[in-house]
Amino acid sequence: MQHDEKPRSAEEGRLWGRPSAWIVSVLLFVGLTAVGLTAVSSIFGGRIPSFDNRLVQPQTVVAILGFLIVYFLADGLRLYFVLRTIGARIRVHEIFPLVFINILVSNVTPLATGGGFAQVWYLRRHGVAVGASVAATTIRTVLAMLLIFTAAPLIQFLHPNASSEGVARITTQSLSGIILIYLAGFLIVLFRPFWIAALLSRVLGFAARIGLIGRQRCIRWTVAVQRETQEFSASFARFARGSRMFALAAVLATLIFLLTLFAFPALLLEALGQEVDWLKVIGTLSVVTFLMYFAPTPGGAGFAELAFAGFMAAQMEADELLLVVFAWRFLTIYIGMAIGVIVSFFAFRPKALAG
Repeated sequence: MQHDEKPRSAEEGRLWGRPSAWIVSVLLFVGLTAVGLTAVSSIFGGRIPSFDNRLVQPQTVVAILGFLIVYFLADGLRLYFVLRTIGARIRVHEIFPLVFINILVSNVTPLATGGGFAQVWYLRRHGVAVGASVAATTIRTVLAMLLIFTAAPLIQFLHPNASSEGVARITTQSLSGIILIYLAGFLIVLFRPFWIAALLSRVLGFAARIGLIGRQRCIRWTVAVQRETQEFSASFARFARGSRMFALAAVLATLIFLLTLFAFPALLLEALGQEVDWLKVIGTLSVVTFLMYFAPTPGGAGFAELAFAGFMAAQMEADELLLVVFAWRFLTIYIGMAIGVIVSFFAFRPKALAG
């Protein structure tokens, strides 16, 4: 046991880092969120909204709570079923604290980089091997990306008027082409990983020859690229060979999770008494979510609010835009982060870790 405690302490240090860095990241998230909301108000007009009592009507509260339960439940089950598909054993109730830990950590780290590390770290604490944890979290993320990247051009093709007018519409149509290129690249990585590894190795070799990087670094990065592309392909091979029932359940849970996420704004607009085209809203949010995958800020703060407003402005009154933007982020992100703070405190306190 003593031999195991020291590596774990070092691992904890690498994961959590210095408290000051986390404080700065949280303050950055809050600050950028405020900047984003202020920019929405300035760019798209409309007064600063007061709270609308229609959002707390009994039937609306019941609907929102139902959406939240499905949203968080599907989020946990999609990882659980992926783990079961690749043969990892974990009890279902142990997954759900990870839902909120992931929401918290991924939203206070740039490009959501901390979420993956936190999930692997947590799963290891509950008896899941590191390799299986990395494979499962990667597959869970890629399944969501595949559905999002497939949905956006498909909705654009089947329902061409689903996009907002003006710049947002042009952006949506352009993104459909980018998404298809991205999907093609994914398929190459999945089925011909050595092609990508060979290409990147040549690029790194060229960079080393012209002096952009050192020879030793070139070798390290080349080995890392080959290893990661092979592991990525192997992870999906394990998933494809696993239980079809669990694999189908993972895809279904991912689909339910995304549909709930995309439908939240439609629910809010309907509660505010507007005529809502649910397909139009869901299609628009699939594009907004796609864009958020590339936001460099913690949790997409600032960027998410502006992207949402830019694509949804044509679908609601200007005076209600800021309220809907905040309510959307509050329900899908802020509540989960607040619960994540509490769950993280209990999950990672010394007594829990020792157990």
